[in-house]
This record gives sequence, C-alpha cells and structure tokens, in this order.
Amino acid sequence: MSGKVCFRAAMLGTYTKRSTEDVYDTTEGALPVRLQRIAEDDLGETPARRKESLEKLAKLISEEEDLNARTDAEFLLRFLRVRKYNVDEAMQTIRNYYHNRSTCKSVYREFIPSAVPLSARKVCMVPPGKDRQGRPIFLCNIGHWNSREVTHAVFQRACLMCLELMTSDPSAQTLGLVLILDCHDFRVENALSLKPGLIKKGLEYVQDCMPSRLKAFHVVRQTQAFDILYSLMKPFLKNKLTRRFKFHGENFESLHKDISPEELPPEFGGQTPPLDNDAFWSKMDNLEAVFQSDNQYGYTSRDVGGFATQEEVEEALEFI
Repeated sequence: MSGKVCFRAAMLGTYTKRSTEDVYDTTEGALPVRLQRIAEDDLGETPARRKESLEKLAKLISEEEDLNARTDAEFLLRFLRVRKYNVDEAMQTIRNYYHNRSTCKSVYREFIPSAVPLSARKVCMVPPGKDRQGRPIFLCNIGHWNSREVTHAVFQRACLMCLELMTSDPSAQTLGLVLILDCHDFRVENALSLKPGLIKKGLEYVQDCMPSRLKAFHVVRQTQAFDILYSLMKPFLKNKLTRRFKFHGENFESLHKDISPEELPPEFGGQTPPLDNDAFWSKMDNLEAVFQSDNQYGYTSRDVGGFATQEEVEEALEFI
C-alpha cells in the first residue's frame, strides 16, 4: 500500500506562462498549475529533474539496510521539495523522519485518529485559511490542553498528526507552512507537565524530519506559562527557527500583517466562521486507514539506523 493521503486543501499561488512555448506540466507528480512556476523558480523543479531525482532517491532507499520506507512518488516528492531537489539531503531527511518515529513510541505507538481523544482534539487543527503568502496554517490552542486529562505524549500525537496531514498538501511542500500558537488560558500547572524529552523530539521533527518548511511561528496571547514552555524549547531551537518566531500578544493587528482577517476566525480578530475542531477531526477520522498504512513503515531492526535503541530513548523520554 502506498499510504497516499487524499485530503487536500485549496491550492493558492499564481502560475504565469512565460511564452507560448511554456506548456503546463502534466507528467507524473506534477504540482497544481498554480504552483508550477513557483516550484521551478524556488525549488528547481522541472519534469526532467523530478523524474531523475525520484529514480535516484528510490535507489538510495532500496540500498538502505533495515529501512522499510514508502517509495511512491507522492511521498518521496515531499522530501525532494523540502530539500530543493538535493537527493542526498532528501535521503538524510527520510532517515531522520523514520528515526524520529522509531525512537518516540509513546507518541507514535497509536498514530491514528481514533487514538486521539475528544479532549485532545480541542487543542489543534488545520483551519481552511492561508496566510498572505498562500501558506497553510497549523493552529495549536495550547490553552485548551488539560494535562490531567491528556498526557503530553497524546497531546503531541494530535499535533504531529495535523502536521503529517499538512505535508501531503502540495502548497505546504512548495511554499511551506505557518503555525499559530494560542496561549490563552495556558496555565503554569500544564506547562510544568511538559516533558523536555518529548519537546526535543517534537522540535527535531519540525526542524530535521518534516517534509515541509515551517516559515513562521506566530505566538498570540502569551501567558506566564508560555515563558516556561519557551525556556524548555530554547535549548533545542536552531537559529533559523528562532528567527521565525513572532510574538504578537493581544495585538491581532500585528498578526493581520501576515495573515489577513479574512482568513482568520473571530478568536483572532478575523472574519471567518468560528473554529470547528469537530468538523476537522471528522475529516481526520476518514483518514484512519491512511495513517494505519503509514504506520507499517520504518526501521526494521533494533538499532534503528545506528541510533539509540527504542527502549533507551523511551526510558529517557518518560522519566526526564
């Protein structure tokens, strides 16, 4: 099974024909027309390069011992695009991706929508809007997380499932994605329940494994608890991601410079209907089989590509 994700957000962006001889790409793996010019200019994607790179990457995977990875074009193109068609870097990102999954079993053990309880579904979602650059938005209402009802591992599972979904969107692969962290009602009690080991693995996924680029990290309505969270995150943040943090507080006009009010709900001074987490997670439930299929892939040996064993990492994560 290929594990292809069929949920798609609306595509944004513009494609302009350069000349009468500049035809639209309709070959295997081609992006929606609106993204083709952007991908060629920013990523170096052309039909010939895409075909050649897919063949090279699939060959590298076939030579990788102890790794059972997806090799369908839809999956591999995510990694080629995020690494701008550097095949060796794409291969390393695939290694990182499966290593992250293999060494964080408390999150990935039941990586399916049915394993995300209602109380965790209130925390995160992917709203339909895009930012002013046409990039999809991941929304995390961390103030809705109750650590007495939902463990950090389950909370993180819900968030990573949303990001996994987003990476199947060609607009996220081409333009990147953005994150809004809403800290309204986020309490110190919950911040103190966070595990540094899991925070490290989550940031490792975003920075080294995720087949999409996180282009902006918007933080709104910060509380004292956020200071604790940020202090836990800071040791694991690379300079590039640190520079992409934007702290807005209650100033939604500042947020609106990057995301139009027409793309935001009333909670953020926007004009769209209120957020509907139930509707979003209902769509996720329809992808249960897709997530189940993806879960069959990964490292097949205990040494997980020469990294620490699963048992060693799990123990470190659970007791830090």
